[in-house]
Amino acid sequence: MEKFSVDRFLFSPGRRLIGYVVRGVSKRGVLASVASFFSDRRLDITYCSTRAASEGEEGRILLFIDFTDSPLDPYMVADELGKLDVIGNVEVIEPKIRGFIADTSFPLIIGGARAVLLNESALKGLLLKFRERLGTGGEAMLYHIGLDVGKERWRYILRMAEEIGAERFVDKVSIAAEVFRSMGYGIMRIRELREKLPHAVLEVWNCIECQLGRPAKRPFSQFIRGLLAGIASVIYDVDMYALETMCIAVGDPHCLFEITPQK
Repeated sequence: MEKFSVDRFLFSPGRRLIGYVVRGVSKRGVLASVASFFSDRRLDITYCSTRAASEGEEGRILLFIDFTDSPLDPYMVADELGKLDVIGNVEVIEPKIRGFIADTSFPLIIGGARAVLLNESALKGLLLKFRERLGTGGEAMLYHIGLDVGKERWRYILRMAEEIGAERFVDKVSIAAEVFRSMGYGIMRIRELREKLPHAVLEVWNCIECQLGRPAKRPFSQFIRGLLAGIASVIYDVDMYALETMCIAVGDPHCLFEITPQK
């Protein structure tokens, strides 16, 4: 699967980028109408985000449009866009600095809760510098932080799963694996799974923590290891413990975690 960028700002040297916040009643075909509107005027959409809304409620679309080679006036374009039947209001965002524009919608929400985005440089400070400064005590803390994050986050995920009728054990595990991947932690593959006697062996490909920890002399994961234990604790409804037996930081092709009841 291809990489997916969640950048909320753009650096485009020499380009004239204009932002639009488009509001209107959510209904089928609105996004297609807006995209066609800009395409008909030979304007490129460089960024687009939408706020999900049920049909009939107010929806919102944020767009960054490249006007560099266009003679059109952005404000006249906004007036024309506002005349579409599906549009209620259009707000123009003029960037403060040419060549840079940002989606400053705030706060950032993921799954109903406030969130922040951390890239590799920020994660290095959390996952690497933290343990360097605190040694084995820092590693233990990272495990327990991951454990708590896994429990708290996946209680919400599994509650939502039950609301859509996904109550079978295998369905909960499947949803947990897909959310784990969608959040960028890594690609989880189930090697072994038992329901009645809690036990799981999970492969994690491209584990973000262990990727940052290369090269290492022993399995590197602490946070993700704790996270997986927390997820399993919620799914099995019993305290679980995760042990990393293979790790990409030491040269293995993937990371391998064995998850068993906490002793």
